[in-house]
Amino acid sequence: MSKPSISSPGPRRDETIIGWCVYAFQLVVLPSLLSSINGLLAHPFSKAEVNFTYFLLNFFTCLWVYHTFLGANFKPVKQHPILFSQAVILGLVAYWVCFTAVTWALKQLDPGYVNQNDASIAAMKKGGYYLMLLGTVVLAPLTEECVFRGLIFRNLWKTSAIAAYLVSMAAFSAVHIVSYIGVYSPLHLVLAFLQYLPAGVWLAWCYTKSGSIFGPIVMHAIINLYSLNLLR
Repeated sequence: MSKPSISSPGPRRDETIIGWCVYAFQLVVLPSLLSSINGLLAHPFSKAEVNFTYFLLNFFTCLWVYHTFLGANFKPVKQHPILFSQAVILGLVAYWVCFTAVTWALKQLDPGYVNQNDASIAAMKKGGYYLMLLGTVVLAPLTEECVFRGLIFRNLWKTSAIAAYLVSMAAFSAVHIVSYIGVYSPLHLVLAFLQYLPAGVWLAWCYTKSGSIFGPIVMHAIINLYSLNLLR
Protein backbone atom coordinates (compact mmCIF):
# COMPACT_ATOMS: atom_id res chain seq x y z
CA MET A 1 0.00 0.00 0.00
CA SER A 2 1.53 3.32 -1.07
CA LYS A 3 1.76 6.28 1.26
CA PRO A 4 -0.68 9.17 0.68
CA SER A 5 0.66 12.09 -1.31
CA ILE A 6 0.72 15.71 -0.14
CA SER A 7 -1.16 17.67 -2.77
CA SER A 8 0.86 20.89 -2.55
CA PRO A 9 4.51 21.07 -3.69
CA GLY A 10 7.33 21.16 -1.18
CA PRO A 11 10.08 23.79 -0.97
CA ARG A 12 12.08 24.22 -4.16
CA ARG A 13 15.75 23.26 -4.22
CA ASP A 14 16.89 26.86 -3.82
CA GLU A 15 14.42 27.39 -0.95
CA THR A 16 15.76 24.26 0.74
CA ILE A 17 19.42 25.26 0.43
CA ILE A 18 18.86 28.86 1.53
CA GLY A 19 16.42 27.66 4.19
CA TRP A 20 19.03 25.45 5.85
CA CYS A 21 21.61 28.25 5.86
CA VAL A 22 19.13 30.75 7.29
CA TYR A 23 17.87 28.31 9.92
CA ALA A 24 21.43 27.58 11.11
CA PHE A 25 21.98 31.33 11.49
CA GLN A 26 18.67 31.78 13.32
CA LEU A 27 19.40 28.91 15.69
CA VAL A 28 23.10 29.41 16.42
CA VAL A 29 23.99 33.06 15.78
CA LEU A 30 20.92 35.30 15.95
CA PRO A 31 19.95 34.82 19.65
CA SER A 32 23.46 35.67 20.86
CA LEU A 33 23.75 38.52 18.36
CA LEU A 34 20.52 40.16 19.51
CA SER A 35 21.49 39.70 23.15
CA SER A 36 24.90 41.30 22.54
CA ILE A 37 23.44 44.26 20.65
CA ASN A 38 20.81 44.77 23.33
CA GLY A 39 23.53 44.80 25.99
CA LEU A 40 25.25 47.71 24.23
CA LEU A 41 22.14 49.92 24.25
CA ALA A 42 21.84 52.75 26.73
CA HIS A 43 18.30 51.61 27.45
CA PRO A 44 18.17 47.87 26.76
CA PHE A 45 14.96 46.23 25.63
CA SER A 46 13.13 43.88 27.96
CA LYS A 47 13.42 40.13 27.46
CA ALA A 48 9.94 40.10 25.91
CA GLU A 49 10.94 42.84 23.45
CA VAL A 50 14.14 41.03 22.45
CA ASN A 51 12.18 37.82 22.02
CA PHE A 52 9.62 39.62 19.84
CA THR A 53 12.42 41.09 17.71
CA TYR A 54 13.75 37.55 17.21
CA PHE A 55 10.29 36.35 16.12
CA LEU A 56 9.81 39.33 13.81
CA LEU A 57 13.16 38.93 12.04
CA ASN A 58 12.59 35.20 11.57
CA PHE A 59 9.05 35.80 10.25
CA PHE A 60 10.08 38.20 7.51
CA THR A 61 13.10 36.09 6.63
CA CYS A 62 10.84 33.06 6.18
CA LEU A 63 8.47 35.05 3.97
CA TRP A 64 11.45 35.94 1.79
CA VAL A 65 12.97 32.44 1.69
CA TYR A 66 9.75 30.43 1.28
CA HIS A 67 7.54 32.84 -0.68
CA THR A 68 7.11 30.43 -3.62
CA PHE A 69 6.44 27.47 -1.32
CA LEU A 70 3.89 29.44 0.69
CA GLY A 71 2.19 30.77 -2.43
CA ALA A 72 1.76 27.27 -3.87
CA ASN A 73 0.25 26.07 -0.60
CA PHE A 74 -2.74 28.42 -0.85
CA LYS A 75 -4.22 26.33 -3.64
CA PRO A 76 -5.34 23.30 -1.56
CA VAL A 77 -6.92 25.63 1.00
CA LYS A 78 -9.01 27.38 -1.66
CA GLN A 79 -9.92 24.15 -3.46
CA HIS A 80 -10.84 22.07 -0.40
CA PRO A 81 -11.72 24.40 2.52
CA ILE A 82 -13.86 21.78 4.30
CA LEU A 83 -11.11 19.15 4.12
CA PHE A 84 -8.63 21.76 5.33
CA SER A 85 -10.83 22.70 8.30
CA GLN A 86 -11.46 19.04 9.19
CA ALA A 87 -7.72 18.32 9.22
CA VAL A 88 -7.04 21.25 11.56
CA ILE A 89 -9.89 20.36 13.92
CA LEU A 90 -9.07 16.63 14.08
CA GLY A 91 -5.39 17.44 14.52
CA LEU A 92 -6.19 19.72 17.45
CA VAL A 93 -8.39 17.12 19.14
CA ALA A 94 -5.80 14.36 18.71
CA TYR A 95 -3.03 16.66 19.93
CA TRP A 96 -4.84 17.68 23.11
CA VAL A 97 -5.68 14.06 23.96
CA CYS A 98 -2.06 12.96 23.49
CA PHE A 99 -0.58 16.05 25.15
CA THR A 100 -2.81 15.63 28.20
CA ALA A 101 -1.87 11.94 28.50
CA VAL A 102 1.87 12.63 28.13
CA THR A 103 1.80 15.53 30.62
CA TRP A 104 -0.05 13.34 33.14
CA ALA A 105 2.56 10.58 32.71
CA LEU A 106 5.42 13.06 33.17
CA LYS A 107 3.86 14.31 36.39
CA GLN A 108 3.76 10.73 37.67
CA LEU A 109 7.46 10.33 36.92
CA ASP A 110 8.38 13.70 38.45
CA PRO A 111 5.61 15.42 40.49
CA GLY A 112 7.64 18.63 40.62
CA TYR A 113 8.19 18.81 36.87
CA VAL A 114 7.84 22.26 35.31
CA ASN A 115 8.39 22.98 31.63
CA GLN A 116 11.01 25.74 31.72
CA ASN A 117 10.21 27.01 28.25
CA ASP A 118 6.61 27.57 29.37
CA ALA A 119 7.86 29.22 32.57
CA SER A 120 10.06 31.58 30.53
CA ILE A 121 7.15 32.51 28.24
CA ALA A 122 4.90 33.09 31.26
CA ALA A 123 7.48 35.46 32.75
CA MET A 124 7.81 37.44 29.50
CA LYS A 125 4.02 37.51 29.12
CA LYS A 126 3.70 39.47 32.38
CA GLY A 127 5.83 42.28 31.02
CA GLY A 128 4.63 42.23 27.42
CA TYR A 129 1.42 40.29 26.85
CA TYR A 130 0.58 41.73 23.44
CA LEU A 131 4.13 41.30 22.16
CA MET A 132 4.08 37.66 23.27
CA LEU A 133 0.60 37.20 21.79
CA LEU A 134 1.67 38.52 18.39
CA GLY A 135 5.00 36.69 18.53
CA THR A 136 3.76 33.25 19.57
CA VAL A 137 0.40 33.22 17.76
CA VAL A 138 1.14 35.05 14.49
CA LEU A 139 4.89 35.11 13.87
CA ALA A 140 6.31 31.89 15.35
CA PRO A 141 3.84 29.37 13.82
CA LEU A 142 4.65 30.34 10.24
CA THR A 143 8.40 30.36 10.92
CA GLU A 144 8.47 27.04 12.77
CA GLU A 145 6.15 25.26 10.35
CA CYS A 146 8.17 26.35 7.33
CA VAL A 147 11.24 24.82 8.99
CA PHE A 148 9.97 21.70 10.74
CA ARG A 149 7.09 20.64 8.49
CA GLY A 150 8.26 22.31 5.27
CA LEU A 151 12.04 22.16 5.20
CA ILE A 152 12.49 18.95 7.24
CA PHE A 153 9.28 16.89 7.07
CA ARG A 154 8.29 17.63 3.47
CA ASN A 155 11.77 16.97 2.05
CA LEU A 156 12.16 13.70 3.96
CA TRP A 157 8.61 12.66 3.00
CA LYS A 158 9.81 12.10 -0.58
CA THR A 159 12.09 9.31 0.70
CA SER A 160 10.40 7.89 3.80
CA ALA A 161 7.25 8.85 5.69
CA ILE A 162 8.60 7.23 8.87
CA ALA A 163 11.87 9.16 8.68
CA ALA A 164 9.93 12.35 7.98
CA TYR A 165 7.88 11.93 11.16
CA LEU A 166 10.72 10.81 13.42
CA VAL A 167 13.28 13.41 12.37
CA SER A 168 10.86 16.35 12.30
CA MET A 169 9.41 15.35 15.69
CA ALA A 170 12.87 15.05 17.25
CA ALA A 171 14.04 18.35 15.74
CA PHE A 172 10.90 20.17 16.90
CA SER A 173 11.26 18.86 20.45
CA ALA A 174 15.00 19.53 20.56
CA VAL A 175 14.74 23.19 19.50
CA HIS A 176 12.47 23.89 22.48
CA ILE A 177 14.99 22.54 25.01
CA VAL A 178 18.39 23.24 23.45
CA SER A 179 18.87 26.57 25.24
CA TYR A 180 18.39 24.82 28.61
CA ILE A 181 21.16 22.24 28.13
CA GLY A 182 23.65 22.61 30.97
CA VAL A 183 21.15 24.60 33.02
CA TYR A 184 18.73 21.82 33.98
CA SER A 185 19.24 18.15 34.77
CA PRO A 186 19.32 15.54 31.96
CA LEU A 187 16.10 14.03 33.34
CA HIS A 188 14.35 17.38 33.21
CA LEU A 189 15.48 17.88 29.61
CA VAL A 190 14.28 14.41 28.59
CA LEU A 191 10.86 15.03 30.14
CA ALA A 192 10.57 18.36 28.33
CA PHE A 193 11.63 16.69 25.07
CA LEU A 194 8.89 14.08 25.46
CA GLN A 195 6.27 16.75 26.18
CA TYR A 196 6.75 18.31 22.73
CA LEU A 197 6.45 15.05 20.78
CA PRO A 198 2.61 15.09 20.50
CA ALA A 199 2.77 18.47 18.77
CA GLY A 200 5.41 17.17 16.37
CA VAL A 201 3.26 14.16 15.47
CA TRP A 202 -0.06 15.89 14.94
CA LEU A 203 1.23 19.03 13.24
CA ALA A 204 2.89 16.76 10.66
CA TRP A 205 -0.29 14.68 10.37
CA CYS A 206 -2.32 17.85 9.80
CA TYR A 207 0.07 18.78 6.99
CA THR A 208 -0.47 15.46 5.21
CA LYS A 209 -4.25 15.54 5.63
CA SER A 210 -4.85 19.20 4.80
CA GLY A 211 -2.45 19.06 1.87
CA SER A 212 -1.09 22.49 2.76
CA ILE A 213 1.54 23.91 5.11
CA PHE A 214 -1.15 26.35 6.24
CA GLY A 215 -2.91 23.46 8.00
CA PRO A 216 -0.20 23.06 10.66
CA ILE A 217 0.39 26.84 10.70
CA VAL A 218 -3.25 27.45 11.72
CA MET A 219 -3.22 24.50 14.13
CA HIS A 220 0.04 25.70 15.69
CA ALA A 221 -1.35 29.22 16.12
CA ILE A 222 -4.44 27.90 17.91
CA ILE A 223 -2.34 25.71 20.22
CA ASN A 224 -0.09 28.65 21.09
CA LEU A 225 -3.03 30.99 21.67
CA TYR A 226 -4.69 28.55 24.05
CA SER A 227 -1.42 27.69 25.82
CA LEU A 228 -0.37 31.33 26.23
CA ASN A 229 -3.59 32.19 27.98
CA LEU A 230 -3.25 29.21 30.32
CA LEU A 231 0.24 30.20 31.49
CA ARG A 232 0.48 32.05 34.77
